[in-house]
Amino acid sequence: MSAADNAGTKPLRADAARNRAQILDAATEAFRERGLEVDVREIARLADVGMGTLYRHFSTKKSLVEAALEAKIVEWEQRAAAARNSTAAWDGLRALIEHTIELMAANRAFLDGLTVAESAVEACQGHLKQSLGDLVERAHEEGSLRADVSAGDIGLFVLSFGPIVLATKDSESDAWRRLLAVLLDGLRAA
Repeated sequence: MSAADNAGTKPLRADAARNRAQILDAATEAFRERGLEVDVREIARLADVGMGTLYRHFSTKKSLVEAALEAKIVEWEQRAAAARNSTAAWDGLRALIEHTIELMAANRAFLDGLTVAESAVEACQGHLKQSLGDLVERAHEEGSLRADVSAGDIGLFVLSFGPIVLATKDSESDAWRRLLAVLLDGLRAA
């Protein structure tokens, strides 16, 4: 059992807690900037700890990724729940799409997590599918979404923004936001 797995049962010594925090800070920043392909050796170097220390706290890269992304995933799940509970399905659907793409733009690991099949955010992928399905069905019922658009279409639509977000990441323009507005307009029922 790793220290991360054991964290809830036994308090960490001050130096161990400091090392864990340094590892999480380094991992969170590295994954945010460069995505899930960042090597754990690089994270240990950035955190100024040895590999043994990193592995005592996080026995696998997956457990490190999950810990580093936990706050963003919880935030996204809360936003997805709020979208599902919105009075107007179109407003909820639009808000969920916008927030998901904003997270993809702000956090490369979140973008990677939505597009990589064996990722630490598989639960998030499942929530996206469920949330989209519920919202699309409700939006069809209220007549706000084109009848020929499925939840699968919306999922592909969201994922298709990955390359757009990457291509416009370093520009000062809001190109992806403008494109998103155009495409959302195209999804609305006439």
